[in-house]
Amino acid sequence: MRILIVDDHEIVREGLRLALASREDYEIVGAVHDGQAALRRARQTLPDVAIVDLRLPDMSGDDLCRRLRRNFPSTAVVILSAYLSEDSVRVCLHAGAAAYVTKAAGLPELCAAIARVAEEQTSASTTPPQIVARLHALVEQRAQGATATPQQARVLELAASGLTDAAIGERMFISESTVRFHIQKMKAKLDARNKTELIAKAMRRGIISPAEEADGVVGGQPTPSAVAQLVGQSA
Repeated sequence: MRILIVDDHEIVREGLRLALASREDYEIVGAVHDGQAALRRARQTLPDVAIVDLRLPDMSGDDLCRRLRRNFPSTAVVILSAYLSEDSVRVCLHAGAAAYVTKAAGLPELCAAIARVAEEQTSASTTPPQIVARLHALVEQRAQGATATPQQARVLELAASGLTDAAIGERMFISESTVRFHIQKMKAKLDARNKTELIAKAMRRGIISPAEEADGVVGGQPTPSAVAQLVGQSA
């Protein structure tokens, strides 16, 4: 299976390249940082699968998906993103993506999606709500025993940076009610009476990072915890 990786964060891109290259059934034909580089590399290598981040510096992941499918019909596209919402899944499926995987679901789910693509089992017959529900369940399962799921930690990090529930929902592509649900669930987990106390307890326990790392990026690169969500390690 010839694979092209498209992600603008170097640590995530190279970590993913190394992890997938260790498998005998995968050949990594390129690991690039933006859509234009992906199109050039695809023209040179004709990959079987392109793993595409939803947010790229020069175009959206769904736009790149659309171009890849138009110019290289034999290349299947798997969207790999930190964002998970019914709208984002729907847009990508309409663009021709064969699968949508959230980074928080981990490397095993990404490999499973690639395997389904190899067997020509696409997500076309699965609705966006079904895909989102399944991925949420996988993330919750991975987080069993942990204090917070990656999405809950992300909500708390953005809340700590001063964003409102509505702004957090817009940033994460989830509804405001989902943001409130995560906050209430974390209040119960940490026995916090209000949001201020919740954030303070989350920081003391190391669940969330300082505000400058709230986007999962320091100095233009993802934090170790952001990368760990993808490769399945403990941050």
